[in-house]
Amino acid sequence: MIRLFFLICFSILCSASLFAEEVAKKSWEALTDLKFAKGFVLTGPTHQAPQRVENFGQKDVTPVWRMPQWASKGLLDRVQIDDDIVKMTDDYKSVTLNRKTGAINLTTNTLKEYDSPRTSGSQPWVHLLLELSPFQKPIKVNKAAEIWAEVEFELTRYTDHGENDPKLKNDPGLHAAQLSWFLYLKNTNPESKGFRDFLWFGLSMFDSRNEFVPDYAMQDFNPDTHGNGSFIRSLGTKRFFDTPVKVGERKTIRYNIRDELQEAIAIAHKNGFIVNTTIDDVVLDGLNIGWEVPGNYDVGTTLHKMSVTVVEK
Repeated sequence: MIRLFFLICFSILCSASLFAEEVAKKSWEALTDLKFAKGFVLTGPTHQAPQRVENFGQKDVTPVWRMPQWASKGLLDRVQIDDDIVKMTDDYKSVTLNRKTGAINLTTNTLKEYDSPRTSGSQPWVHLLLELSPFQKPIKVNKAAEIWAEVEFELTRYTDHGENDPKLKNDPGLHAAQLSWFLYLKNTNPESKGFRDFLWFGLSMFDSRNEFVPDYAMQDFNPDTHGNGSFIRSLGTKRFFDTPVKVGERKTIRYNIRDELQEAIAIAHKNGFIVNTTIDDVVLDGLNIGWEVPGNYDVGTTLHKMSVTVVEK
């Protein structure tokens, strides 16, 4: 009887182990160099401006991450490097990387960036982003059972200069400080009529105009992005948080976006975008995460963890 009991237990353990191995085979991480060990390719303020490679003094190392600085006056060209920390600064921004953990802080002071508040939506606005595109292995959405997007972050600075200076009072239609994560949904099927269609899929993290950022769907009118004119579908923060984002509090987003991507395509179709593209045509093949700041704010965030995990069918 005792022998039978142990045989049953052994069988259960073996089955559980095989199941775990099978799940592991079907799950994989889409993002690479998550501690940013290879450094960054830093952009200038426009797409035409020269780029700079910062690989922390390492030989024969090519960064996979980019750091867009659209519309900024600075180039993060003051660099301090030691075994534990890399700090890149200019008169307007700072980026601090913990080389041991991969935690990275992105901070910008747009009061210095703008000579006067923006008066038109067509005027460029300051960005400080991390970008990974393309992925080493694109995610075929129709082959995925689940796609888990995860980020752990902390708002480290938030000052609205318009609160105390009437000349800098922010107009919600023109001015904001937005922290967002966007994934690039692309039609890569050459047999599709919608070949090369593009959709921004976003997960909102913080917006100065709302305690909770609502879901939204709209066309991209940003003149500084390569996806200009494409459709945006972004998920609001009430999907992720029960309380608003505040300085000094860590927040975590962990969300299965697989079905939301299909819904995003349907919403785009209803609005007249990517009408010749279906879920069978698309891959996720890039992302950016960080700050877009069209108003006069000092803002900072530390990204402690980021992941996109795919569970295949």
